[in-house]
Amino acid sequence: MSREGIIERERRWARPAAIAAFLAGALLLAAVIIGEAANLYSGASETLGLGSIHDHSGSIVLESVVRAAAFVLLVGPVLYLFRAAQSRNARVQALMVGFVFIGPILLAAAGVVQAVGATKAASDFVKLPPEQTRSFSQFSSQVAHDPNGIDKVTIYTQPNSLEVQRTDGTFYKVKHYPDKAESGLSSELDKAGINHDSDPDGIAGDARAVHVTDDSGVLKAAQGLVVPGLLGLVVGMAYVSLQALRAGLLTRFVGSFGIALGVAAIFIPPLVMLPAVLWAGFLAYLGLLYLGRAPGGRPPAWDAGEAIPWPKPGDEQSSAPRPSRDAIEGEATEGPASGEPAEGSPGGQPRSGRRKRKRRR
Repeated sequence: MSREGIIERERRWARPAAIAAFLAGALLLAAVIIGEAANLYSGASETLGLGSIHDHSGSIVLESVVRAAAFVLLVGPVLYLFRAAQSRNARVQALMVGFVFIGPILLAAAGVVQAVGATKAASDFVKLPPEQTRSFSQFSSQVAHDPNGIDKVTIYTQPNSLEVQRTDGTFYKVKHYPDKAESGLSSELDKAGINHDSDPDGIAGDARAVHVTDDSGVLKAAQGLVVPGLLGLVVGMAYVSLQALRAGLLTRFVGSFGIALGVAAIFIPPLVMLPAVLWAGFLAYLGLLYLGRAPGGRPPAWDAGEAIPWPKPGDEQSSAPRPSRDAIEGEATEGPASGEPAEGSPGGQPRSGRRKRKRRR
């Protein structure tokens, strides 16, 4: 494609890409605000967590839909930047465009599926009948006489309570065990060959809540989408920013910032306020850049229709002419023209000299 064709195509799609960038950033922030406004329980108890999800199921689904729309819109500005870099640099791999779609689309789907699965699991949990209660002596009797009927025991050390999962999948809890029994409880369970675990922050009922979420096929499907989605977002964002930087479409700072955002997404995705603000700021800059209103102006590669790479650090100084070693500092004066007598020479104007003093006799 000719340079004129490249410029015309980019001019035609600049406004839609810019609008998509603005909307994607705004929706990322809106999703975070919706989630924080719901004021979900954030403690360690799975029981209280599922109860909170059930009470705010509408906000959770709305948050996931808004964030999914943001990820879908993200494809537009990133694809626009990818095509611009590809038109100017033959080294851009055409197959890498797949990552522009894979990451955002999978993350959008994962968010919605996870929200649906979480609200469904929370609804199933709160509909369960109250968990049965046994005394500590009844629990000790079962450990001694029927250890094969126990699948797992969870010891909640803070409230001194127990939760027992039977081999038939049912649960019961021991509201309190004596303090003196705590030191020997683990050893007794080990002797009986019973699997057990300690939870210093939870409460009785958490083990059954975990069992409900672990059995959710919808949540398992969502988890299967998250990892490839994040990897796709990382590769796509970092690769496009790098190639745009090499083509001179992004400044060094903005290109490096885009690469950093992509790499950091694997550890801190834009699901909380700070990374969402950073992503929204980057997308806002891209929107202004596409419209020709970016702070500092657009890099010249956009209007040239070809790559104009940035000079490497140090090239600017090395390309500047250096002064000669024989250069003499000071002011220069114009000498006499050829053939004209120099000042003070025969035929020229006499030089002003010192007056001779007359000797006194």
